[in-house]
Amino acid sequence: MTTPTVKPPPLKAQGYLPRRYVVAFMSFLGFVVNYMLRVNINLTIVAMVKTSNSTNSSDSVQEVCGFDDETNSGDDFEEGEFEWNEWTQGLITGSFFWGYFWTQIPGGRLAEVVGARKVMGVAMTFASLFTLVVPVAANAGYIPLIMVRVLLGLAEGATFPCNHALLSSWAPPHERSILASTIYAGSQAGTIVAYPMAAAIIKSLNWEAVFYIQGCIGLVWCVAWFVIVADSPSTDKTISKVELEYIVSAIGDTKDKKPPPVPVKAALTSLPFWAILVANVGNNWGFFTLLTDLPMYMNNMLMQDISSNALLSGLPYLGMWIFSVVVSIVGDKMLQANILTTQTFRKIANSIAHLGPAVALLVLTFVECNREATIAFLFIAVSLQGALYSGFSVNHVDISPNFAGTLYGITNAFGTFPGWLAPLTVGALTNGKQTFQQWRKVFYIAAAIFTVDAVFFIIFASGEVQDWNYVYDDRQNKQHQRDTEKGKEKKEVGKENEKDTTKKKDTEGVTTKGKKDEVNDIEGETTNKRSGSVISTTSTSQSYDNPAFTSD
Repeated sequence: MTTPTVKPPPLKAQGYLPRRYVVAFMSFLGFVVNYMLRVNINLTIVAMVKTSNSTNSSDSVQEVCGFDDETNSGDDFEEGEFEWNEWTQGLITGSFFWGYFWTQIPGGRLAEVVGARKVMGVAMTFASLFTLVVPVAANAGYIPLIMVRVLLGLAEGATFPCNHALLSSWAPPHERSILASTIYAGSQAGTIVAYPMAAAIIKSLNWEAVFYIQGCIGLVWCVAWFVIVADSPSTDKTISKVELEYIVSAIGDTKDKKPPPVPVKAALTSLPFWAILVANVGNNWGFFTLLTDLPMYMNNMLMQDISSNALLSGLPYLGMWIFSVVVSIVGDKMLQANILTTQTFRKIANSIAHLGPAVALLVLTFVECNREATIAFLFIAVSLQGALYSGFSVNHVDISPNFAGTLYGITNAFGTFPGWLAPLTVGALTNGKQTFQQWRKVFYIAAAIFTVDAVFFIIFASGEVQDWNYVYDDRQNKQHQRDTEKGKEKKEVGKENEKDTTKKKDTEGVTTKGKKDEVNDIEGETTNKRSGSVISTTSTSQSYDNPAFTSD
């Protein structure tokens, strides 16, 4: 089933700054904060851990590649105080996803029922508060730190699904790619901001200050979010009438105003849904392998200091951000011009986002000692992933606007497993063995998973609204049909009873009349016999006045 094609009105008619773009920008800033809070530990942990307790194989790297220490002498950082090896560090960075898993589905459904604005605001408020507690937890030990990271994951787990629910209310079908890319590009922007900011704060103050400063930034955003954003165009008090009418007419009847019951069985047996789920899992394995462990690779294998590490680790996400916007703009233009169907565009974008990085990761295994080439292909691998927001990521809204938040919660819940499995896998492969041979295995695994999920998506993905999206209307229609049929049956029965009653009355009337006629005839005959001809004459004259003898 297809959605209507409605052209957007001129910007002037919409007040020059359409509210849907304001909402998207606020969501973008929300994800800047979101990712800043979740990834800051990936770089900060380098300054938290004692060098002697991180099994650094710089000697072997120098022997293989001939690196000198020039790039490692630019910063004057105090040595970290925690004795955590690679395995423990993997537990700390990956523990976020132990909590992240559990609030995906409830967060998406809650956003559909009570509103995405409330869910996003509350979730980020708690995430900011938990970030402020990180230094205290870390100084108490790695187990309390892991517990706080789990709580941070629980808070942030609802953020992605609830923004899909927000998109289903605010994004016209042919603007979904650009609006989704704008919002979720905050993930890359947050990574870009988090790493250099963390390095600067560590250099100027200390690693604890990273969490205090960024946690406070999160609280400031939460206040602005509740003031500026509305759950839907119909509840936004500042939206222009022209923009409101455009969004409502563009979305059409694909989304119900009242949250319908989730058709769990229909969704779980839908191949287009499974195509998204598989793509999400595969994407997250590669994405979090690079996001979580790229700073470690830069530090241990390329021997980059923290400042250089921060810049080089964050730079690829700038490329991902830019590429995501370019792909979404080009794609939406093609959709509006009917050059591509939604299904074709989603498959092309997803293939770029996954097959491109797979090739780049394989190339990395051939250029290990070449720092410039390694950095270039890491940049390419991460940048090409920007197309994911125009691929599988927004596809939930295409196939089921009514349940976009819940569906994203389900697929992203499964997508959290790679979020902690990938860092643990890297930790297990490189623990005490920081060699190119072990890192090759990391890249081979990620490339293989990227390829499998891309092929699955190409075969089974769809860009059309699925029939089970309308389950609420179907149930209403069926109930209405049943009620109508019952009403007709009652009316027919009533009419039949009325006919029977009328017929019975008519029959009784005829019978009574007939009996009266018979009685009168008998009485007349008896009188005639007794009275003779005179009586007969009289009786005949009277018969015209007797009702028993009147003609019908």
